Amino acid sequence: MAGGQYEIVIRGRLGHTFTDWFEGMDVRATGPEGTHLVGNFEDQAALQRFLAQLGELGLELSGVKRLTGEEVQ
Repeated sequence: MAGGQYEIVIRGRLGHTFTDWFEGMDVRATGPEGTHLVGNFEDQAALQRFLAQLGELGLELSGVKRLTGEEVQ
């Protein structure tokens, strides 16, 4: 699968310590319930590596969505 822009939702609100890990990504808190990360990945393997890193950091994944059309930022 080709690369693209993805929105990744993490449960809970990330502090500034974690947001430094996601340089180059748009990080937005959606209240205490979640944090949205939006960024570009060159291919599916790069996305999978990033998701694995989130797991290693102990972050709980809530959702992943490939952005298309008007959703792309």
